[in-house]
Amino acid sequence: MRYRTLRRERIMVLAGTLVCGGVLLASLWSPRAVLTGWLGGAVAFGAVPSGALLLMMMMRLIPGLWGDDLRLSAEAATLLTPLAAAAMLPVLVGMGAIYPWVGDRSLSPFQLIWLSPLPFALRTLLRFAAQWWLGHCMRARLRQTRTAGAGVMLMPMLTSLVAVDWLMSLDAGFTSSAFGLEFIQREVTIGFCALLLLRLNLGRAPVRPSVLGGLLLTLLLLSAYFLFLPFFVIWSSNLAPNVEWYARRWDLEWEAVAWAFGLLGGIPLLALLFARIRSSLAWLKLLSVAVLFSTLLQLAWVVLPLRGATAALAFCATLTGLGLFGVALLPAALRQRIDARLPRDARR
Repeated sequence: MRYRTLRRERIMVLAGTLVCGGVLLASLWSPRAVLTGWLGGAVAFGAVPSGALLLMMMMRLIPGLWGDDLRLSAEAATLLTPLAAAAMLPVLVGMGAIYPWVGDRSLSPFQLIWLSPLPFALRTLLRFAAQWWLGHCMRARLRQTRTAGAGVMLMPMLTSLVAVDWLMSLDAGFTSSAFGLEFIQREVTIGFCALLLLRLNLGRAPVRPSVLGGLLLTLLLLSAYFLFLPFFVIWSSNLAPNVEWYARRWDLEWEAVAWAFGLLGGIPLLALLFARIRSSLAWLKLLSVAVLFSTLLQLAWVVLPLRGATAALAFCATLTGLGLFGVALLPAALRQRIDARLPRDARR
């Protein structure tokens, strides 16, 4: 059985490598569209270890049954940080094709300093370095409270910076003070859904599934808040560049995407109001998948407009390739964490 599992995981890794290699090869013919799609997929994949790290630090600061059920899964997910960093390398190499501000001398003096390749790359590397260091400290379970306290202050700041770099600067005229918080909420939602699906599909059933269902409901409420409030503030203030950003996302195709992620998030939100559904493992699996797809569609809605159908295809292909890596490596990482913790736990 163990051999079959390892063989299946190796096949998925090989398939993921081929798919990702094909996307990067296609970027030679259409770099702007394909690399934009790759950017969206890399950000979605990177949300798993990043969101897991934030949740793991909160488990330490806010202990409870939810932490007992998800801690080892969160530790396993943070081991994907190096792969998430590697997935951003094509973006750093091809930023000139992705971002309109590269080489644009009409920007303000501050933008010319902030939006330039070297600071962009340094902020990206700093964020991944901090993420790996914090994850290592939390997995070692040494001075966890201090590490978690420092991490929940440091990581949101660094994540807000890269949110502006990676996504908001795709349109240099668009500004939103809530963009970083939206990005963090999206990362935590993707990370939580991945951890929940991993936990529900491997090992014994959670002790209190209703607690996990309540957390998923909370994340959906936060998602609805962060989707509506910036839109309301920007639309009511009628600031032309920001209103245009939203207007571009309400043409025929992207309006359909907005309805899709609204329904995929709204229906689970209403369903989770019922205690019986929050306590059902089968329902939690189904709703987690729906919320995960809803959040990925939100990400596509932010990243891909005006980049064409090729960018959308590249986004789907990148998600598939990196997703195969995640499906293969997360169970292996979880087994590694279980093996690492069992000897110490047995001595207690």
